[in-house]
Order: sequence, then C-alpha cells, then structure tokens
Amino acid sequence: MPVRGARGRVGRMTGQDPGSAAQNAQFFAGDKHGRDVAALDTYKRIGEALEREVAGCRRVLDVGNGGVFQYDTRVVEEIVAVDLFLDRLPPSCFPPNVVPRKGDALALEEANGSFDAVLEALLYHHLVGANPEELVRNVRRAIAEAERVLEPGGRLIVAESCVPTWFYRVEKVLFRPLLALARTPLLGGHPAVLQLPFGLLVDLIGERFEVERAYRIPPGRWITQFGRRWPIILTPARAFMVVGRKAPLESSAPPSALR
Repeated sequence: MPVRGARGRVGRMTGQDPGSAAQNAQFFAGDKHGRDVAALDTYKRIGEALEREVAGCRRVLDVGNGGVFQYDTRVVEEIVAVDLFLDRLPPSCFPPNVVPRKGDALALEEANGSFDAVLEALLYHHLVGANPEELVRNVRRAIAEAERVLEPGGRLIVAESCVPTWFYRVEKVLFRPLLALARTPLLGGHPAVLQLPFGLLVDLIGERFEVERAYRIPPGRWITQFGRRWPIILTPARAFMVVGRKAPLESSAPPSALR
C-alpha cells in the first residue's frame, strides 16, 4: 500500500524558479496530494508500474519523494528519499527501510555510484525556470545528477506526465502568464508546471542512458491538474514510463554510440 505523508518537489536556486520552488514545497507539504495518490485510479496504476520497475532493487534513490510512496516500499531493500524538506518530517512518516534526506534534484549530495536505481516520479514538470527553455535545462541537469549517483549498469526509472507536441507548443506560449497566475490565489497555491512531450522526454533520457523501455501507463478515469481532480477525458496529459540504463564500466562509449 502507498505510504502517505507530506509531499514536496525538489529544486532550489540551482536553476528552478525560486518562487515556484517555494510554492512546490508549500503546496505539497499538505496531505492533499497524498490523499489523491491513495484515492485516484490513475495514480494507483502509476504506482503499480513503479512497483514492477523497482521490485528487487537493492538501493534506490527516490528523488522528489516528499514522503508519498506510490509503490510498496517492501519490494526494495533500502530507499533513500530526497526532497526539499524531508528533514522536517517525523520519522513516523517513513517505513523502516527508508532514509529521508533534504536534497535538491539539480545538485544531489549523494556520493558517486552509490545506488543501483534512481526513481524520479512525476518530478520533471515541476522543475520550471523563468521560461520554458529553462525547464528543459533543469531536466537535463536532474538526469545528469541521476547518472552520477548511479553505479555502472544502474537504472534511471522515470514516470512522468506528458502531453502531445501540439499542446506543449500551447503550454510554452502560455507559460509566462501561467507563472504570474500561479502567484495569485486563483490556482489555489499550486505552482506553475510545464509538461513535456513523451518523445522529448525519451530523447533527453537517451542523451545519457541506454533507453530500455518507454511506454504509456494505462490511464484511469481521474487525474489531478494543478492540484484539482479532473476526469482524464478532459486533459491531454497522460502518464508515461521511461527506464534507462547507465553504461557499464567496461564501456566508455556514450549510449547513443552503443545503439
């Protein structure tokens, strides 16, 4: 069963818009997101997919976790959960095999090569900067940090909300007004986000990893957008999974050269 707690999103002054980073921490510090994860069918299906991917892992770094686990933590030997304010939460929020740490997806404090899997679930669309291009740079940086802390042959497991290319173009045009709107009460305190097309997400991960699997997670009937529950039919956003593997030690060639 998912373990519920406060929810935050990693990102500080290293590239994410400071106002959005603060809003992420404030919004997800409540338990609303945890309730949605536990109740909505789309999140349950995302959790099932995540559980299949992490099952049997020895040591997982769960980045942008915020104290909400969408998978059964018992299928992993040890989990290090990283987010902006996990150091503020009481130990009772976390299962026995979870070590919570305060951290930044764009500048992880973990040692090189110290995990056999890094999980980044529904994180990237929160790493917004001052403009749409900065989100792509921030995602690249988060992926690079994941690669650094993975051992050779380790896996990056990404579940992300993606949109069609045409809608991404619309999002980019509307991003600056949305960023301003998010600073008003009209979005209920939810930060501005920017969702990537699935193809772009795969390409970004493929710059540093050998992509082993990339697939759509079957949607349920309900999802959240800007913190509000929406029928899935009313939004083009869908959840996707991408799993990339870091090159083994014996290979010094980049993933693109190995294909």
